[in-house]
Amino acid sequence: MEHHAEAASIGTLLLPVINFSLFCALIARFLVGPIREYFRARTERIREALESGARARQEADTLRAQLQRDLADLPALRERLKAELRTTAEHERDQLLALAKNTADRLREDARFVAEHELHAARESLRAEVIDEAIREATSIVRGALTPDDQARFVRDFTQQAREARP
Repeated sequence: MEHHAEAASIGTLLLPVINFSLFCALIARFLVGPIREYFRARTERIREALESGARARQEADTLRAQLQRDLADLPALRERLKAELRTTAEHERDQLLALAKNTADRLREDARFVAEHELHAARESLRAEVIDEAIREATSIVRGALTPDDQARFVRDFTQQAREARP
């Protein structure tokens, strides 16, 4: 079997060309505006994304530079913190030592006051005991040395002084 190829006629060639031309004209007429808008919006989105990326890159560069400065300043910061801590510790130590000194002085003063008070109380107690003992001894000596005549004389003198004292 043999196949023959048909000869192309003007109608078979012209109709698809007209059809394609109409299709292109319709697309151009109705879709040019939406296509133009799509590409304009797409261009705007791409531009905004690029600007946002540039801002993000600039912020990242700024942050990286700040971090590098902070890292470079870290040893000095550590030394400053050490110095501040040392100063604070010394200040606290001085305050605690002053407080301890004041407390010790107060304790010494309280102990001195209590010792003086105890010494005064002991002296008074000793004085009272000595007086009581002296009175007991004197009473015992006087009783042993007192005669009935002395006793009568004391009574007479006492009554005479009482009469004279009356107004």
